[in-house]
Amino acid sequence: MTKPFIVTLLPSTDVDLGRWLLKHWEIDYKEHPHAPIFHILALWWYGFNKDDYPLYIDSNIKYPKIDSMVANLDKKAVPENRLIPDETTEKKLYDDVMALQYKFRYDMGSGTVNWAYYNLLPHKNLTWKSFTTGVPWWETLFLTFGYGIIKYLMFKGLSLNADVAEQGLEKVKAGFDECENLLKDGRKFLLGDRLTLVDLAFAASAAPMILANGYGGHLPKFEQVPKNMQDVISELRERPAGKYAQQLYDEYRK
Repeated sequence: MTKPFIVTLLPSTDVDLGRWLLKHWEIDYKEHPHAPIFHILALWWYGFNKDDYPLYIDSNIKYPKIDSMVANLDKKAVPENRLIPDETTEKKLYDDVMALQYKFRYDMGSGTVNWAYYNLLPHKNLTWKSFTTGVPWWETLFLTFGYGIIKYLMFKGLSLNADVAEQGLEKVKAGFDECENLLKDGRKFLLGDRLTLVDLAFAASAAPMILANGYGGHLPKFEQVPKNMQDVISELRERPAGKYAQQLYDEYRK
């Protein structure tokens, strides 16, 4: 029987969240990773659009994106591994978790994408592992000679410039503020008394901003990145929210 697999944009924060979810749910799977731009072709092959990653496939079952995976797979996990509160018996907690995880993934997450790509894309050596680890050989071959084309398409597709990157950093800091506002009363988890999707969503979206150990997207090492990035990363790492994100990777990312 064919093992379930996910089609991914290798460096994506939502993809790393997807990896984390599948491991947490104890689903044995394989990853079919792709470099940026090439992931679009892979998704088209399976009948989906450019933003429908990670795409989970198990025989004839296909769940595109995190929301679909969560809606269909969390309820099949053993009770102690479920990350979504019961919508009937814990309605308020359910609503709060679903709203805040979305906010961390899309508001803060988009800020992470814009700031990180703006600063990393000009440096091929810093993105190489993140773009090529485990991808088909022809993608690596193209990137060897055509990295500039991929960089141009990504800058254009994300409308990246210095202002967009700075706005992205402000979104990240706002997400950190929200996380810290919840943690300041000494609670162990962001919402409720157990690990939920919102904790993992925050950690995955924060990971590239602190170069988190355990992130599956092959981040560069702190010593490799430019000084301006080191200054930002150091500041975020020292914040309670940054420490919380790394703690989640350390304790729950097996």
